[in-house]
Amino acid sequence: MESGVRMEGSVPGTTRTCVSCGRAISFDANVCPYCGHDYRMPTYAMAPPVQKSLMPVAGGVLILVAGILAIVMGVFYLALDPSEIESSGVTIPPEISDEDLQNFLYICGSLCVVFGIIAAIGGFFGLTRKHFALGIVGGIFGLLGIGFLLGSLLALIGLILVAVSRKEFA
Repeated sequence: MESGVRMEGSVPGTTRTCVSCGRAISFDANVCPYCGHDYRMPTYAMAPPVQKSLMPVAGGVLILVAGILAIVMGVFYLALDPSEIESSGVTIPPEISDEDLQNFLYICGSLCVVFGIIAAIGGFFGLTRKHFALGIVGGIFGLLGIGFLLGSLLALIGLILVAVSRKEFA
């Protein structure tokens, strides 16, 4: 190793030892003249932009539709009268009173409306590619909102599309 050898024309103290070959090189050298080691800062290419697909948009629309279906189903339950259920041919066990059935319909209807609103908000965020987590939460609540069973299927597909396109969200 020739670390003590000075280059011609260099002032003492203005040389450094090459980390690659061990020879003395000028302190202001960008490249070692002996081995070619590059001392310049590496430049990194900009990351290529993420290709935007229609998956999060389609997923957001499906979740939004699932939320709307859940809201409609919830309003239907809230407006349903227990006497209409019995007159449609559905047999209600005698131990369940009309008041109990009405309370059950109110609870189910309220839950469907709340779940549907959350799903619709999440679907909007999926549609606009903002707040990935809220898009996922919307899809989950779209599943729970049921939405005449079709809503759950749409929410599941939308949830998968949003989850797969995570990198496209801001």
